[in-house]
Amino acid sequence: MLWLVIGYMFLFVFRPFEYWPALAAVRIERVYMLFLMTTVFLWRHREHKPHPVNSALFAFFSVMLLSSLFAFKVQEAYWASFDYFKLIVFYYIIVLTLRDEEQMKKFIIAYLAVMFLYVGKSAWEFFINDRHMWRMGIRRMIGVDTTYGDPNSFAASIAYSLPFLWAMLKQKGLSFMTRKMLWAYGILAGTCIIFTGSRSGMVTALLFLFLVLFGASRKVLGVTLVLVMLAFTWNSMPEEYQVRFKSVFVKGIAPKGADESAEGRISGLKQGLHLVGKYPLLGIGPGNFKYGWETMPVGGSAHNLYGELLGELGGVGFLAFLVLIGVIIKTHRGITRETGLRLSDLPPDAPPGERSSLLFLRYVSVASVQTMVLLLFNGNFGHNLYRYNWLWIGAVGVLSAWFLQRKAENAGAVPLFAPSPPGGMPLKSAHRKKVLKPMQGRP
Repeated sequence: MLWLVIGYMFLFVFRPFEYWPALAAVRIERVYMLFLMTTVFLWRHREHKPHPVNSALFAFFSVMLLSSLFAFKVQEAYWASFDYFKLIVFYYIIVLTLRDEEQMKKFIIAYLAVMFLYVGKSAWEFFINDRHMWRMGIRRMIGVDTTYGDPNSFAASIAYSLPFLWAMLKQKGLSFMTRKMLWAYGILAGTCIIFTGSRSGMVTALLFLFLVLFGASRKVLGVTLVLVMLAFTWNSMPEEYQVRFKSVFVKGIAPKGADESAEGRISGLKQGLHLVGKYPLLGIGPGNFKYGWETMPVGGSAHNLYGELLGELGGVGFLAFLVLIGVIIKTHRGITRETGLRLSDLPPDAPPGERSSLLFLRYVSVASVQTMVLLLFNGNFGHNLYRYNWLWIGAVGVLSAWFLQRKAENAGAVPLFAPSPPGGMPLKSAHRKKVLKPMQGRP
């Protein structure tokens, strides 16, 4: 079952049917998903995993549907909601089918391998076949797909994968070939972000490096290595891309249109505030942002997460999204705290696999929070409200909480899913009580 799920992930990320028209004609993605849904429905080993993230996601999608009923263009709102519904279906398939930490590790490594293929193919088309987009006075690398192939979206997709790449590189026990693939993808990812010419992608990647340094134990060594790497990268960059990056901080040095593009992000936020004033409760409707402009710019997109959220879903949608993000972050922070406590309480004679398993869950939750920070930051420069990354991070949180809970049950039999403290981590086993004992008396 795991490989069937990974197969759909490949179709979703790489999107070969958008590059090869023959695959689009047979609707390969739709046929595969129908087959996968039927298989999961008939599979007797699927496990329902109740969690607050599921409820928060359902609440957010309910607001989308309600907003669609009163949208400016109901048909477009319907299609936007239907596309998001497909993301929710795959979210639940991930939650239902991944059964243990080892399967989740394979899923994440497969995701990085698929990104390697996707980014590698895009780089091949750019460097070998000269497939590019000319924008803002430079050649810009694009993805091989059309959905996320725009230079800014393509760079964002790469940047959002970096925390999980770092989490897997820290994991022990990987094969030599797997580790080699991960390092190769890391080098390729950094190179491609530069050649997309995406200022938001470059700044988001730098933010990720800052987050890594912030959590590093040997900060002086980390800062030194990062500075050396950045200096080498900067000196290797073609001049036009250096100018492109410097235009983030200095106006007027980039070709015509660059400054206007940056100001367009602010315009998108202002337009979102304008729309929420006109449609305060449910907004103008999913996918309807472009109809709210009095003088619609090219494309009519918000180019801003917060403007898009307020303008399309209104105050109710903003609250629902805030709850969803809050529950996901709270879950991962709870997992990070719980794994830290269990690792500190682990006896010296504990099986090596137990420590490795706890470290894996800890690294993945840290990577999930880092990715969430990148999404929220990059949202200042792009409309990433309906991206799949939010849901996949939520699915990882639900699975990690379930695996930790099962470990606690094995340590001491208790009712499944007892009332939970913040983060969705139940207080329910004798082992759990023993772990929490050193925290007594803390503020």
